[in-house]
Amino acid sequence: MIKDLTAFYSKNARSMKRSEIRELLKVSRVPGMISFAGGLPASETFPVKELEDICCETLRQKGATALQYGTTEGEAPLREEISRWMMHEKATVKPENILVTAGSQQGLDIVSKVFLDPRDSVVLELPSYIGGLQAFASYMARMIGVPQDDHGMRMDLLEKVLVRLAAKRKKPKFIYVVPDFQNPSGVTLPLERRERLLELAYEYEVPILEDSPYRDLRFRGESVPAIYSLDRDKQVIALGTFSKILCPGLRLAWIMAPSEWMDRMVVAKQSMDLCCPTYNQLIVAEFMRRGLMLKQV
Repeated sequence: MIKDLTAFYSKNARSMKRSEIRELLKVSRVPGMISFAGGLPASETFPVKELEDICCETLRQKGATALQYGTTEGEAPLREEISRWMMHEKATVKPENILVTAGSQQGLDIVSKVFLDPRDSVVLELPSYIGGLQAFASYMARMIGVPQDDHGMRMDLLEKVLVRLAAKRKKPKFIYVVPDFQNPSGVTLPLERRERLLELAYEYEVPILEDSPYRDLRFRGESVPAIYSLDRDKQVIALGTFSKILCPGLRLAWIMAPSEWMDRMVVAKQSMDLCCPTYNQLIVAEFMRRGLMLKQV
């Protein structure tokens, strides 16, 4: 009989911790609880009737496809709709540069799996999104926080970090930012800092991981251009999700990345789940095709 079952854990497994987000979601299920701790959309905003109609139509017209395995990259109709949605930012985004994921958390895990070895550095905002921290920690990355002020990550301090790492020949694998309504600070990075962030990324040859789940939920003020829309050198990986703008139960999100990186990300996803649910993807694609997403937002 094995006396210590934990002795068989890998180094990765030993470094894993329970998701704080999962624990928050458990509390949110308590009857009568209105939780401000997690990013939960209000359930009464979900377009149930519209989705009911689309669900039935998808089964009637595309049932054989919808209930079958799909491609790892994602269903073509959804990738096309996502690329059109992202082009609202006046950026050229091709469907082949889109990888559909099971929520943004899987996107964070895929990027970490492709880029990070143990002790690699990730530069991020201080404080930063707990889901990102969990993903990077699970690959034993070394996280370097750059303090924020009322306008987000301070670019002067970021430059000092990059200079110090360059002097040690320890280039970070990427700079992780949540530029719009940052979690947990709520700060939005202004245009001049986004442009400076790109300048530093180009100068020190470091990718940027732009995670922006709340971007479309602006109540007032002018929208600031997405970082990927300002990128001229293909150094930005962008994460988007339907969890905040539609509903989280469908578990659909996406990664937008340069072609050179996309191939490795597809391979990384194949060892996780082969593909996201085809049925869910076709439902969301039809929802977007009908022009309902902008109304929903």
